[in-house]
Amino acid sequence: MDGEDTFNRAKLLNIGYAEALKEYDYDCFVFSDVDLIPMDDRNIYKCYNQPRHLAVSMDKFGFRLPYTQYFGGVSSLSKEQFLKINGFPNNYWGWGGEDDDIFNRISSRGMSISRPDGLLGRCRMIRHERDKQNDPNPQRFDRIAHTRETMATDGINSLKYNVVKIEKDLLFTKITVDVGKP
Repeated sequence: MDGEDTFNRAKLLNIGYAEALKEYDYDCFVFSDVDLIPMDDRNIYKCYNQPRHLAVSMDKFGFRLPYTQYFGGVSSLSKEQFLKINGFPNNYWGWGGEDDDIFNRISSRGMSISRPDGLLGRCRMIRHERDKQNDPNPQRFDRIAHTRETMATDGINSLKYNVVKIEKDLLFTKITVDVGKP
């Protein structure tokens, strides 16, 4: 994402999924916030028979899971699991709510979340000042309450964006996209 407009993390995760599939028919997707650093290399970033929450205990939360429904930071889903929940929601603009929506999508489709233990799943967050545009989403609680009604039509099947630029490097690909406006 480029520019100064309001951030949409979940939509960017959907875009990453869609763009990766243009390169190869991947079956496992690991979604990671760029500001998290894993502290134990035994925490294997791979897919499991259930969606996996890999960032179980972050320093930001005193190295504890903030609440049992938390599914943020780093997670892995197989292609089948991702399509079963219709990907991530595209309508969470600003900070917050999308992780809880994803948890609701997973549980409403009869899946459960697997996690490594708290020691193995430790992560540090790089300290940064939150962007001014990254204020809490005032609609997040209402949206979370209606996940079951909206998930069939808001997700990977309704994803719209424009690729602005693709830069390929040996170790990474940087894709700049226009996600639209809230």
